[in-house]
Parts: sequence; C-alpha cells; structure tokens
Amino acid sequence: MRPVGPARSRREAGAPGPGQPPGPQAPDGDGTRVLPARRSRSGYDTRDPYADPATAALPPSAPVGRHAGRGPAPGTPPEPDAGSDAPTQRLEIAHARARSRRLAEQRTEYLPVVGLRGPGENPPPPPVDRPRSGGDDDDGDGAGGQGRHSRNGGIGDGIALTLCSAFGSVAGLLGVLIAARIMPQAEVGRASEFVSAFQLIGGIAQLNLGLGLMRWLPGAGRKSVRLTFGALLLIMPLSGLIGLVYGVIVPRIAETAGGGSIGLGLLVLVLTCAGWGVFVVHDFVMVAIGRPWVAVWRNGTFAVVRIVLLLAFGASLHSQAMVLSWAIPVVLWVAAGTAMLWYMTRRFAASGGPGVVPSRAEAIAFLAPTALAQCGNALLYNQVPLFANLRMGNEVGAVFFICWQAVTVIDLAATFFTNSLAVQTAREPHRAEEFARLARRRMIILFVPVLAVGALLGYPVLSLLGSGYAEGAPALAVLMIGLLFRLIVVFELARRQADGDGMGYAKIQLLNTGMVVVFAGLVPLPEPGTTSVSMMMLPMVLGYVGAQLLCALALRFVPAWNRRSTSEVKS
Repeated sequence: MRPVGPARSRREAGAPGPGQPPGPQAPDGDGTRVLPARRSRSGYDTRDPYADPATAALPPSAPVGRHAGRGPAPGTPPEPDAGSDAPTQRLEIAHARARSRRLAEQRTEYLPVVGLRGPGENPPPPPVDRPRSGGDDDDGDGAGGQGRHSRNGGIGDGIALTLCSAFGSVAGLLGVLIAARIMPQAEVGRASEFVSAFQLIGGIAQLNLGLGLMRWLPGAGRKSVRLTFGALLLIMPLSGLIGLVYGVIVPRIAETAGGGSIGLGLLVLVLTCAGWGVFVVHDFVMVAIGRPWVAVWRNGTFAVVRIVLLLAFGASLHSQAMVLSWAIPVVLWVAAGTAMLWYMTRRFAASGGPGVVPSRAEAIAFLAPTALAQCGNALLYNQVPLFANLRMGNEVGAVFFICWQAVTVIDLAATFFTNSLAVQTAREPHRAEEFARLARRRMIILFVPVLAVGALLGYPVLSLLGSGYAEGAPALAVLMIGLLFRLIVVFELARRQADGDGMGYAKIQLLNTGMVVVFAGLVPLPEPGTTSVSMMMLPMVLGYVGAQLLCALALRFVPAWNRRSTSEVKS
C-alpha cells in the first residue's frame, strides 16, 4: 500500500499523530467539544455549522461559563447579550445551526445516478426509530407520515393512487354501460367523442407536471405552495385554450356538448378541459404532501355524483346527459379541490424547512421528454377510440369504446399504482431497488387476476347491454392478452420516472403508444355492414397486442433499452 503521509523517523515513533487524538476531548474555551471532521463530496465539513454559506452570517453564540449557574466574575464587563432574553436568543441560534447542519447533509446525501437526482432533490431518509408525535401522525404531513412510509414501503401511496384511478375509470365504464342501456347506440357513440376529446386535451396539457410534483414536493419545504400553484396556473389556461381550438376545428364535438348550440358547446368544452387538466394533478399533490386518502375520498364522491347525474338526465337528454355528467362535477370538484390544496400545502410548507426546488433548466430537462411521452399516453387512451368512431361509425364505435374503457380502467390503475415509486424514491432514494421489487410483486398479484376475470366476464356483461354489444366480447378477450404485456411496459416506465431518466421514459412510451395510434389510424378496415362487429374491430385490436408484445420483448432482449442500474444502500 502507498503511505498516506510522510514517513516517521524512529525519534518520532511515540509522538501523537497529526489527526484528532482518540478518546473524549477536553472542552475548549467556550465549553464545547471538538468533533472529528466529516467531509462531504462538496468539500466542506457537514458537522461545522458555518460550513454552509446560508448560515455563515449567523451571530455567534454567547460563551458559556465554566461553572454553570454562576454569574460573571467581579469586575468583568457584562456580555452584549446578557439581558433577560439571552437564553432564548441563544436557543434560537442553536436551532438555526442545527437546521443548517441538516440542510447540509440533505444536500450531500443523495444518489448521483441519472436524470435530475442531484443535491437537495431527495431528502435524507428519516430514522425508523423516531418517536411518534401525535400531531405529526394525525396530520400525516410531518415526520410521522414519513415514518409510516418508511415502515410500510409506501404501499399507502400506491393503493391510494390505484383507488383514485379505479374510482374514476370504473365510474366511467359504468357510466358508459348505463348510457348504453338507456340511450340509442348511436347517441352513445356521439357522447364518447366528447369524453375522449376532453380527456385527450387534459392529458396533453398536464405536461407530466403531476409526476414532477411528486418527485419535487417532498423536499420543497416552504417553497411547496409556490411550486404547486405555479404548476396549476400553467396547466389550466393551456388546457382551456387547446380545448377551444379543438372545438373550433371539430365542431361536431361542440354541437354534442351544447345540444346543437356551438357557442354553448364551446363554453362547456373549454371549462371541462381546463378542469380536467388539473383534476388528476390534485391527486398527485395530495399524495406527495402525505394526504393520499383525501384524494381517495375526493375521487369516490366524484364518481358517485357522476353516476347520479347520468341517471337523472340520461333518459331525456341522451348524449348531452353524458356530457353534463362529466362537465358539472369536474368544474365543482376542481374548485373545491383547489381550495383544499391551498390549505393543505400551506400547512405542509409551514412544517418544513427552507426546501430545495429544481432550477428552471433542471425542470425542463425532466419535463420536456416526459411531457412529450405523456402526450403519447393521452393519445393511446383517447385518440384510438376517436379513430374507431370516425372510421367505423358511431354504432360500432360505441362497442369499441366500451371495450377500450375496460382496457383503460386496468391500464390507468396499473399506471397510478406504479407511479407511487416516484414519491417513495424521492423520500428514501437508498431503498429504490427494494421499492421496485415490492411494486412489481404487488402489481402482479393485483392485476393479473383482473385480466383473467375481464376476459371471462366480457361476454356476460356485454350481453346485458344487447346483442349489438355482445359481438365485441372476442375483441375484449384479445385486448386483455395485450394488457398482460402492457403491464411489463408500465412497470419499466414507472422505474425510469422514479430514476429521473426522462429520455429513457420518453423513448419507450412514445414508441409504444405511437405504434398503436398510427396502426389504428392507418390499418385497412372492412366496410361497415360487410362483416361482424368483432371482425371489424379485430385489426385495431391486433395492432394494440402486437405493439405491447414488441415493446415487452425489446425491454427484455434489446441492450439499448436496458435500464441503467443504480446503487442501493441496504436499509
């Protein structure tokens, strides 16, 4: 081995070494012990309260007498801060220094892997044996909430996001089934055009800021309010503007929304698009600040009100009833949710430190590729059924829309469940591999049986709606097979988002969704009326299955698609 320092002569063999002598040290002049230095990667000592430039200007603490409880010696001039508030002032300075040390460690204890994971983005892991305080545990937004995540592997976040998605998706599917029962088949197809359009626009306008907030809010501290509402105020106007342009370009959607009036339809479309753009982002913010079950209750009540409105208006208003059953709750729930977020994020910010948020360049580096990929995801869920309506007619399009809603329910639930990896990894980056293994096993246990049940119950459920819908049961069974391969893709996408690998995420998502959308728009279809409903839908269905199978195989066997491994610290 190469010696660290200069060699010692025999004469100096018994002399003490150059470092700190072992054992407890005698107190220095101010009564404190000198701790051994601990250098961070940035080069300064994290134990030194003045190593952090943010607190270098703090006033020095008053010296402590050698004999506690005794006053100054006779003739000694009084100290400058020896007034009645001196103990309080010294305590405040001590708290500021302790907070400075914690922030210094937070800026250096991170995993320098890929993407945006860098200094200050991931807070240090909380101690597992920290005593639980009643206030924090009750609120769930303090240390107690993080302690619970540490103990349960973050399953609360995953289950909550899955339930939020399930409530919305199942209510949407149930609404379509009710509409198919009480409305003519062509009216269901017209209403599905509006639903697909505003969900497509809202999904594109989110710019993947929901996932970005889940990664950044746990360490944002007092900057959480500005970060959250800056994102919301960007999404809402953008979504409303895109909705207005879309309604002008495709006026038949505005006519459906307005019951024949294009002006009223444009207003309904703009309001619904603006609200839907931030509706899902509210859920992500609530999970990131430690309030996941508030999001669950919010989505549950939203689903119930939608079904009630559809039952109340469906028999008389037909397609417009389905439009209003979406538009009215979206506007009301977004208004109430924004007020709730204002209160909850302010409390969350008040309980945190100064916080660290990504710079504009860092945020763009993460959001630019992932937002583009999110557009592909929105096209997959919503543009494909629009193509079906436009290319196969409203009657066959209504059957395809119901089958596609079943696919969307499971796909969104799996996506939301695995998206919790982002907030779990942000809280405890040293357990990233452990969280990924848990999420993969839980996803298989939860969703593979659901696919089998969907394939088996497709025909009985569709038969309840009429013979015209029952013909789509074979196509639904084939779609369930495609979803089995899609689960592999969804899990790998979630891992790349949690890692901050925006380009890797975008590459997989855009290729996957692009193949499905292009195939749905260009594949030759039989002429309407020349064959069965299932055979008309089969080319689009096979295109979906083929795209998922190719992407799953590429993730397994193509080296360029392999995820870069990260270091893990065993907890």
